[in-house]
Amino acid sequence: MTHTPEQREVLDLVGAQFDDAVQLVRDLIDIPSVGPWFGDEAAVSGEGAVQAFLRGHLEGLGAGIDQWEPSAAELAVHADGPGYFADRDFTGRPNLVGRFRSAADGSDSPALMFLGHCDVVPGGPGWTDGPFTSSVRDGRVTGRGACDMKGGMAAALAAIRAVRSSGVQLAGDVAFASVTEEETGGMGTLALVHRGYRPELGIVIPEPTSLQVAPLCRGIVWGEITIPGKSGHIEIEQPDWRDGGAVDAIAYGRRLLDAVDALNARWRELPEKNHRHVPLPCQLNVAEIDAGTYPSSWAGSFTIRFDVQYLPAELDEHGGGGLVRAQIEEMVREFAGDDAWLAEHPPVVNWLVDADCGETDDTHPLVVAPQTALDALGIAPVVQGVTCHTDMGLPIKAGVPTITFGPGQLSVAHQPDEYLDLAEYRTCIEAMALMILDLCGVDGAAVAASAARATEAHARV
Repeated sequence: MTHTPEQREVLDLVGAQFDDAVQLVRDLIDIPSVGPWFGDEAAVSGEGAVQAFLRGHLEGLGAGIDQWEPSAAELAVHADGPGYFADRDFTGRPNLVGRFRSAADGSDSPALMFLGHCDVVPGGPGWTDGPFTSSVRDGRVTGRGACDMKGGMAAALAAIRAVRSSGVQLAGDVAFASVTEEETGGMGTLALVHRGYRPELGIVIPEPTSLQVAPLCRGIVWGEITIPGKSGHIEIEQPDWRDGGAVDAIAYGRRLLDAVDALNARWRELPEKNHRHVPLPCQLNVAEIDAGTYPSSWAGSFTIRFDVQYLPAELDEHGGGGLVRAQIEEMVREFAGDDAWLAEHPPVVNWLVDADCGETDDTHPLVVAPQTALDALGIAPVVQGVTCHTDMGLPIKAGVPTITFGPGQLSVAHQPDEYLDLAEYRTCIEAMALMILDLCGVDGAAVAASAARATEAHARV
C-alpha cells in the first residue's frame, strides 16, 4: 500500500512509540474512575484523579487546557432534554479539553475533536487480577475500562502524539476532550456542548466498535414500572381484596411481562424501530425484577427495571425519547385496562435516564475518513451503527458531525476481565493518525518549505 511521506513517517512513529501507548492505557486503567451514582463503590472513585493524569499528559504534548467542573444549576436550561439530571454534583469531577493549535500565532483553526469519557462502571466480582490492576497477557490488556473506553482514549492520544512527534505541520487544529458522567446519562457531554464546543471538522468518539465505522448510535431510556399488591399470608385462603384480602403482585407481574413480550413483537416489525446500520430492532429489555419480602407472604409489590432503545426517527421536540416514553406509558394503561384493583391502585412508571441518539450522513468526510484510513492499512472497512448509546446525539443536535470509531469489542464491556486486543489497538492508533492527517490537512506551505530544505541539504552534499 502506497503512503505519502508524511503518512509513512507518522505510521513509523506509531510503531516506535507503541510500548508507551500500551503503558498509557494501563496507567488509565490503574486509576479507578467510578462515578458516585453507583453508590458504595464511590469510595474508590477517581474521576478527578484520572482527569489530572490526562491533563498532565496533554500538557506534556503541548496542548492548551480548558478544565471546569460542570454545574447542574447552570445546565438547567436543558432540563427538558436528554442528558440533564438536577441531582448530579460535579465537585472534584471536572471536564477536560486539550487543544493543539496549528497556527503559528496560536489562534484557532478548524478543529477535529476526539471525545471520550473518563468514568467507568464498577469493577464487580469475578476478576482474575482485580478490576483496577491492569495486566497484559496473550496479546491483551485487561482491566475495567480497557475497552470502555480508556483504550479508545489512549489510542487517540497516541495518534496525536505520533503526528506531533513527526513534525508534520497540520492546517487544522486537533482537540482531545475527556468528560465525566457518560455511563449514567451523558451530562458531561451536555456540559461540553453548553460550553460552546463546536469543532468544525467533527467529533470522533473512540468507544469500542471493533474498528467498525459508526455514523449512528441509538438512544436509551431507563425506567421502572411498579405494580402495587397487598401482602398477606400465602398459606391460607384469602377473601376478596375489597374485604381485606391479599393481592398477589407477582400474578400481575406475570401479565405485565406478557404485555412487554407482545410490545416487543410489534416493535420488531415497525420501520421506525429498525435501521439499515443496526442489526437489532429497538426493544424493551427487562433487566431487573424486584418482588416479595418473605416466602410465606404474597408479594406486596412487583417492580421491573428496563432498558429501551430508540432511533433518531423517534426523537421528540426536545431531542430526547419522550415519544418512546409515551408508548411505554400507553402499554401500561392498556395492561391495567378495566381491572378493579389496578383502577384503584394504578401501576407507577418512573423514568430514570434518557440518553439520546444521533446520526451523521454516510457521505460526510468524517464518515469517509476512517474508511479511507482502514483501506490504506489493508483492512476492508465496515460501516455499522452502535446498538447502544454513545455521546453522539448531543453534539449532532448542536450541528457538529459526529461518529463513533474505536478499538475493542463492545460485547466485553462491563464484564469481568474486560480486555483490549493489542493488535487492534495498534491498528486503531494508525487509523486515527491517518484520519488526523486527512481531516486536518497537511499545511502545503510547510510541506513545500520542508521539501526545499531537503533539496538544499542534498545539493550541499
